[in-house]
Amino acid sequence: MNLDKATYKKIQELKKFVDLVVNLDVASKEHHSKAVEIKQLIHNIHNSDTHKNWNICLDIFDPEIKKGIVKEGFYWRKWSVYFETDCLVIEAETKHTTDPFGHYGNDFCYYGAIHFSKNYLGKPIYLDVDIGEFIKDAMNFKKYISQSLNELEININIDEK
Repeated sequence: MNLDKATYKKIQELKKFVDLVVNLDVASKEHHSKAVEIKQLIHNIHNSDTHKNWNICLDIFDPEIKKGIVKEGFYWRKWSVYFETDCLVIEAETKHTTDPFGHYGNDFCYYGAIHFSKNYLGKPIYLDVDIGEFIKDAMNFKKYISQSLNELEININIDEK
């Protein structure tokens, strides 16, 4: 796919999400070095020679439900960006024990996908709303923290080619 300038510029906004995640207290030195590389991969996303699989996620869990203690309620709020097999996927959703397979509630939910493969037959760009809305919601992650939904976790990975 030839990436137009407007889409490239929108994708570059994801560096703000990377900065948010890596600047949290739970980030390690390893997270910091991977974040630098992910920002470089985002910068060069228009160049297929630089593509690698990677992901960066910010999660808030209910630690009791995560440990298997049976109770009802919200157990996971997540924001994730990942690049896998020439596809950039952006997601934000909330999980509840009554509906563990889909987004639950009326809070912000987001899905976006940008396919870079020339062989992809569908619409190459799908964004629920502007990427800026995803970033804005992630920046306000603290509003989702509650008495039970309170364990912050990040995940930053890069696969080697």
